[in-house]
Amino acid sequence: MRRAIALLAVCVAIASCSGVAQVDPHRYAEPPRDSITFWGHACVFVDAGGLGFVTDPVFEKGLWQRRRFIGSPPPEVLQRVRVILLSHAHDDHTSPESLALFGDGVTILGPPPAVEFLAKQGIAAKAMRPGDEHVVDGVRFIAVAVHHAGGRMSVTASADGDALGWVVVTPAATLFYSGDTDYCSTFSDVGWTYAPDIAILNVNGHLMPADASRAARATRAPVVIPAHWGGYGYWVVGGNRHPRGEAQLARLLGKRLHVLAVGKSLPLSRPAKEH
Repeated sequence: MRRAIALLAVCVAIASCSGVAQVDPHRYAEPPRDSITFWGHACVFVDAGGLGFVTDPVFEKGLWQRRRFIGSPPPEVLQRVRVILLSHAHDDHTSPESLALFGDGVTILGPPPAVEFLAKQGIAAKAMRPGDEHVVDGVRFIAVAVHHAGGRMSVTASADGDALGWVVVTPAATLFYSGDTDYCSTFSDVGWTYAPDIAILNVNGHLMPADASRAARATRAPVVIPAHWGGYGYWVVGGNRHPRGEAQLARLLGKRLHVLAVGKSLPLSRPAKEH
């Protein structure tokens, strides 16, 4: 009986938290040119020579299992985005309501299950398979397979291309965004093939701190930015207002670890590699 009451309370809370979070222009100030700016949870905004792109933008106030405890970026900042990279179709990574906030000229790239889901919502996106490449103004967006469930309601993980990570090659630096994934061979493949300067890793229940450290070292990236925190908390057990295992990550990665508070930026540059 208590479980039923608790579940009903959660459902009522979610219903009251429908829609996109209130705009917060102070937290989401105009991002600097040629920079990486953390927008909370799995969303990172990157300006590469004036070309803006984001990963997994979700700004809804409430999701099935999560509640948002911060606001959303203002329209004038969202209009800087020309490319949106989706990693998979789960509701905290693919949000039709949030995607509708962006301009008409934006290009959405994602794995087939996410693209098919969005098509049913009337949103056009381009399906990408591992190895596919899309180029905008000289910036290369390359899809790579990761080990995670890709469908909207899927919980079975595989590396079949239904969930993707992204390598982005810009004139200033090469980035790798892992999306949600278990530790897998993709990290070393990306390291040897693309030698990213910056790795953005979703450190969560799939990629715990020890595995995140292994992943970072496999990519050989001298700068590691942890994501998948700072935006949403669970309805029942609270929120993740700091990166999972931040102290452990700091011990394992040392000066390579760069924790960005929501709204804070890091220059997009090619740092010196470790030998």
